[in-house]
Amino acid sequence: MTGVQRYASSLLHALDARLAARLAAGAAAAPWTLLLPAQAPAPALRAIAVRRVPWRGPGGLHGWEQAALPRAARGGRLINLAGSAPAFGVPSQVCVMHDAAPFDQPQAYTRVFRHWYRWLFRHLARRPTTALVTVSAFSRERLVAALGVPRERFTIVAGAGEHLDGGAADTALLAAQGLDRQPFVLAVGSRNPTKNLARLLQAWRLLGRADLRLVLVGGVNPQVFHSGGGAEVPGVIDLGTVDDATLKALYQRALALVFPSLYEGFGLPLLEAMHNGCPVVASNAAAVREVCGDAAVYCDALQPQGIADALREVIEQPARRDELRERGRSRAGQFGWDTSAQSLLQLVEATR
Repeated sequence: MTGVQRYASSLLHALDARLAARLAAGAAAAPWTLLLPAQAPAPALRAIAVRRVPWRGPGGLHGWEQAALPRAARGGRLINLAGSAPAFGVPSQVCVMHDAAPFDQPQAYTRVFRHWYRWLFRHLARRPTTALVTVSAFSRERLVAALGVPRERFTIVAGAGEHLDGGAADTALLAAQGLDRQPFVLAVGSRNPTKNLARLLQAWRLLGRADLRLVLVGGVNPQVFHSGGGAEVPGVIDLGTVDDATLKALYQRALALVFPSLYEGFGLPLLEAMHNGCPVVASNAAAVREVCGDAAVYCDALQPQGIADALREVIEQPARRDELRERGRSRAGQFGWDTSAQSLLQLVEATR
């Protein structure tokens, strides 16, 4: 699950919990409905109804979003949590734009993806009946600059890190890879070039710790991102995509999360790690500092030696790791999906 998908899923469940609590208290509430493609699995919801919307036309899910979804939402207000949204056919929308990366980091994306999102974001921003949301102050500033809209058009609804609490950690994959006995550093992120995998692998070579492993978690979508590349490096284990129970076990077992991203709108793995007691080594990108505060060791992620030095500080100093765990849990506690759901509900109800 990507960060954008995780945000949408977690915020949906937090919204549902808030609406269910209102109904249980006897409060009147406008009806909410989750519109799903016919083949999508339906989440368990208490207050939000679920309606499947079939689509037999061209374009797959993109066609569904741009043609079937507007028809299904006619007469209501459409809340879009995952970046994209219908361009036409919905008079009133709330659109979460997670970052300005298609404008700021065009080299990271395929030509089709880049041009589509640039056009769509500008088009949606020009519509006065579209309420705009983003996830951080950094993303707001970059989107304001890219779209030419007043800062006041954007409401910040941040992410959070407690979504892995719902189930127990599963150590089976760790045991199969020998990670239950071998100390390791964890890196979580897609193969988007901005995640800076190539420099991380260079840093791992410079670190020169044959007694440790670097574990990579994350998938790649070649229809969206150009390849981030990176040659095979001794001591690196690429697990690809993993389920939540395994991800939770990795955070709890890792010496540290290393997050050398060059560009982020928010950075959910940072809060996931801190919430689960994993020390964080991170780039000094603006949104990363906004999320982590004083709860991370920062590095110049353009310099492999800088990444290696920051990792060495955390790996070789147990007291520093303990300090970062304490600070991280405190920092992660300042974010919450319920708080984010409350902010979104307030926006929806204030702009009807």
